[in-house]
Amino acid sequence: MIPDRLQILCCPQCKGDLAVLDSIRTAGGRLKSAALVCSRCQEAVGEVVNFKYDFLHFDRDRLRARASRNTPLQLPYEVSQETVGYADPRLELEGEWQPWEGRYQQSEGAPGSRLRLETRCTDIGVRLIKHPWSGWVRFRVDGQVVGESDLYQPSFSTVTWFPIANDLDGAPHVVEIETLGRRHERSNGTQVFFHDFVVTRPARKGEVVEPRLRSENRVLALWDEVVEMMKTVPDDGLILDHGGGDRTMSDPRYVNAEYTHYELPHVYADALYLPFKDNTFDFVMSQAVLEHVPDPFRAVEEIRRVTKVGGKVWAGFAFMQPVHAVPYHYFNSTAWGAEHLFQNMTIERLSWSGDLSFTIDWMCKAVGLGDKVEAERYRAVMDEIKSWDKLITYEELRDVASGVAVIARKR
Repeated sequence: MIPDRLQILCCPQCKGDLAVLDSIRTAGGRLKSAALVCSRCQEAVGEVVNFKYDFLHFDRDRLRARASRNTPLQLPYEVSQETVGYADPRLELEGEWQPWEGRYQQSEGAPGSRLRLETRCTDIGVRLIKHPWSGWVRFRVDGQVVGESDLYQPSFSTVTWFPIANDLDGAPHVVEIETLGRRHERSNGTQVFFHDFVVTRPARKGEVVEPRLRSENRVLALWDEVVEMMKTVPDDGLILDHGGGDRTMSDPRYVNAEYTHYELPHVYADALYLPFKDNTFDFVMSQAVLEHVPDPFRAVEEIRRVTKVGGKVWAGFAFMQPVHAVPYHYFNSTAWGAEHLFQNMTIERLSWSGDLSFTIDWMCKAVGLGDKVEAERYRAVMDEIKSWDKLITYEELRDVASGVAVIARKR
């Protein structure tokens, strides 16, 4: 059974208890949608959207109006979720769409190409690729424009989730994606790649609707030692994935709190103002996060606050890594900096990792040398540097390691 995460949440600012107003619950009583108001500061501070707790991505005036309205509703049905992929026969394609790499529908982005789905739904989102060749798209529901988005990003390709509509009436609705032929000034094209729709809909007759916990990871794999530390958490304990990205787990103890509006996290929150009560988690893991927060000292203090006394924290973050996740890369840390960050906890182990060749290769590729230098010559240089890794002791690596990691206990 999915745990009731409301019991561990609080106001991210003053840490007061939360009141649930203007709620929408399923026939089985699950909280699907609501305004969250702090009982102490009397401010609307968050929202429940399709079972997820969001303390970041909301319009405060709209949320205040919703809290003032406060007309609770119980749906006469349960809901279920499904994905409608690129090859689903229910999709209607208009224009120049074509399958691409057995995973997407691809359009070059000429104005007026449309991808359409008619389905019963209460909530719907879409996953599209953002990359350096992408253009703009428009979203419509029942013919009404509900949003537009620029799919350009300067480097790499990322499958990105876009919520389109929430709290619809469960009746059939027509959802449409339209290519606009517009592009960012730095984009190389106007392409649009469609992956799938994510649909929440009324459960069908006879359908099993008991929510199932699932595991899916679209980001970095967890370190083996983190997985082992998770195994030590009691069955009735809780695990926080601090900035876990687009990841979820079937473990009922697991909670992912993430800043970016990915599809899979349970809670959307700022690492500097975590919306969790004091002494909540038995174990907190934070992988490749602290270099991406503007105040890592405050972030670590928030981690310490929500960890139970005697609970443990694993945190791994950048040292010699080049800039990534632009523009949200702020502070790298030496091993001594890591000790200073966690000075208010008992550090049980400090480690570092990432061979010198790995770090140099990353740095060279970060400035484009992987493309600027002839491939055979580049490989030869990197192979030579890689042969030097065995000459560097673990202690010597400390001063040039790619990253550092801390295991600390709250005292």
